[in-house]
Amino acid sequence: VQFEQLTGGRFKLTGDIPSIRAQFLGLFDNMKAMLPPPNNAVSKIDLQLPDSDLKVRIYYPTVKSEVMLPIGLYLHSGGWVAGGVDYEDHMCRYLTQHTPTVLVCPEYRLAPEHPFPASLNDCILAFQWMTQNASTYSASPKLAYATGGSAGGNLALATALKLSSIPGSSVPKAVLASCTSSCEPSAIPDKYREAWHPELFLDSAFLDRTCMQTCFEAYGAPPTDPLFSVLLHPNLGKLPRTYLVACGKDPTHDELLMLRDEMEAQGAHVELKVYEGYPHCFFIVPTLKASAEYLDILVQKIQELVLES
Repeated sequence: VQFEQLTGGRFKLTGDIPSIRAQFLGLFDNMKAMLPPPNNAVSKIDLQLPDSDLKVRIYYPTVKSEVMLPIGLYLHSGGWVAGGVDYEDHMCRYLTQHTPTVLVCPEYRLAPEHPFPASLNDCILAFQWMTQNASTYSASPKLAYATGGSAGGNLALATALKLSSIPGSSVPKAVLASCTSSCEPSAIPDKYREAWHPELFLDSAFLDRTCMQTCFEAYGAPPTDPLFSVLLHPNLGKLPRTYLVACGKDPTHDELLMLRDEMEAQGAHVELKVYEGYPHCFFIVPTLKASAEYLDILVQKIQELVLES
């Protein structure tokens, strides 16, 4: 409500993919005026990975650490169809400075021009590269993790699941995923159908099921593919320690509760925090008190899951 009063009304993504892209990027552009100027505690560099068209942005503390830092794969939001590394700069800087950590943010390919699994393959490539080159940035590959919100959270979970199936591959020590879809609605298992309440989120701000379905169709993943509908993955128990964030007025809310329950049933270590009353990805709005709380807790969870475990 505070944000809507500030911006003059309720924002919701609607229309076709070009419209969703324009609205999504416009939202971030409008928020730039709310952000303080970047300080010099964090530096960044943009690179193109060798023998690849994939570009990544690396955030790292400007003052070199005396100890090896964790290194995180940070995957931006945008429904697999929009967004980019520029638009979550303030969040990346905050995590880098306050954890402290090194973040590698791939400019993964977007659908529908590059349908599933193109973006996932880019995320896997970026994780493999970052663990091989972590020491260049005073970070340890043994302290690697994956994090993201919305589509980025789905990609973080799918990346960890895919890497766990590759013999000899480095894998994340933790996954932190927020406001993410875990299952295409038509593929929700019967045992979770009673936990599915789409009617409760018809008035949700920012994101609704119509927009989600448009993005699903553009992404082009088969509904039952377990690297898209991760709730269906038979090896959720092999995920590393996982921190999930759900929002009470978000159409992904029920899916995250299902994912938490299924991970627990398969023996995974998982924690879920729910921000009651808040809409999808509220934490991108820098002026909200809850956004600062979200980032502070995310910093604590990275430290707890990656450094203390």
